[in-house]
Amino acid sequence: LQGHSLDPVWTATHTAAFLALKQVLISEPVLRRPVWDGTPFIIATDGCKDGFGAVLIQRFASVLPNGRTVTKLH
Repeated sequence: LQGHSLDPVWTATHTAAFLALKQVLISEPVLRRPVWDGTPFIIATDGCKDGFGAVLIQRFASVLPNGRTVTKLH
């Protein structure tokens, strides 16, 4: 997208929607702080011919309103 300008089509509505999405993605339960109580960390990796990536995650158990427990990776 180098050399391409979004000025004619990008409005304040787009900016507000982008900022709202950004806020949701950086808050719980999507992004969570690590727990330092001995819960192990897991390194998840993925790669292809064009690149490589890694993320540091932990397992957490969430209790739903109906009392069921769901194990998640964060």
